[in-house]
Amino acid sequence: MIARVFLVIAMGCALQGCGTQSAMTARATSCRTLNVDIVNSRYSREGSTTVWCAKCRDKLYLCVSNPDHSRVECKEATPDLCE
Repeated sequence: MIARVFLVIAMGCALQGCGTQSAMTARATSCRTLNVDIVNSRYSREGSTTVWCAKCRDKLYLCVSNPDHSRVECKEATPDLCE
């Protein structure tokens, strides 16, 4: 029974667009999810899920979201922000 509940939640999340940082970055930029690479930055090393750096088409982005990931903003960044 518990496994079914988790399955239903996971399916609902997938249908609503809950996603990975790559998917959220793609939605906030003009990139496709397959073209987005999450950069191993200080944010990821600290375990942040609301701030991350991503690369797409040779552009570096600094992305931020609110805790429930309903809003995401990505802006081009300089390498020093994503070390």
